[in-house]
Amino acid sequence: MFDGFETKRITTTGADIHLKAAGAGPPVLLLHGYPQTHICWQFVAPILAEKFTLVVPDLRGYGDSAGPAPDSEHHGYSKRAMAVDMVEVMTALGHETFSTVGHDRGARVMHRLVMDHPDRVTKMVSLDVVPTLDMWEGTDKKRALGAFHWFFLAQPAPLPEKMIGADPGYFAEWLMRSWAADGFEFDAAAMAEYKRCFANPDVIQATCEDYRAGAGIDVEHDLADREAGRRITCPVLFLWGAIRGFGGPQGGSAPLDVWRRWADNVSGGPVACGHFLPEEKPDHVTAELMKFLSD
Repeated sequence: MFDGFETKRITTTGADIHLKAAGAGPPVLLLHGYPQTHICWQFVAPILAEKFTLVVPDLRGYGDSAGPAPDSEHHGYSKRAMAVDMVEVMTALGHETFSTVGHDRGARVMHRLVMDHPDRVTKMVSLDVVPTLDMWEGTDKKRALGAFHWFFLAQPAPLPEKMIGADPGYFAEWLMRSWAADGFEFDAAAMAEYKRCFANPDVIQATCEDYRAGAGIDVEHDLADREAGRRITCPVLFLWGAIRGFGGPQGGSAPLDVWRRWADNVSGGPVACGHFLPEEKPDHVTAELMKFLSD
């Protein structure tokens, strides 16, 4: 996986970020989601690297990146703090402006990055994610059942940590299979890597902190943006899974309209897969990214 990519570690203000980098051309930052790592881009990144300079990190606390100890208000795993990591990583690598593509939690980090550092991002792509505030406000019984982990992982420590720690590999794989389209098989080497990382108690703790922030401080930041009338000015591409993703059985109405509440230039559409677009439909996603990022 990631043949020809260089492995780097960059220390930021609050974390130690592990990443892969390769390619030539305009810089693009790829951000993964829960409970995964940068490995989720293994089928997309090598092709994009033929035209773009790619930076593919593990988010703080995920994979082989290290994050801070938990704090009472979960600031250390707020999307604001995680976005600062990415700004500092890109600066360290010499990229003052860049496009970014985020899946799942990575798209939430990307959203905060674009809101807090609009001068740094030229284009953004969200894969199967709407903003955190809209997700909470749009939750009904169907969405709550489909996204039960939002409520479970946000419970006070150490309840979810202890329960997940009893069999972390089972928990991670069960979640991923339940969110993918029926019959889809994840790459065996990728699944083994996800399980290796998720077996680390520090990763379990950090990822719970991510969701605790998502139920608290992240919502406060989104509310402040909405009340101030802040909007995303760069072009936005939103792709979602038509089977089990945002637009599927657990999805809401008019997915593109949700992002249009925040952004002026939004395009996109459904993809015939579940939640894990970069792995379930890598060719389709790569083609869409190539077109959008090149225009």
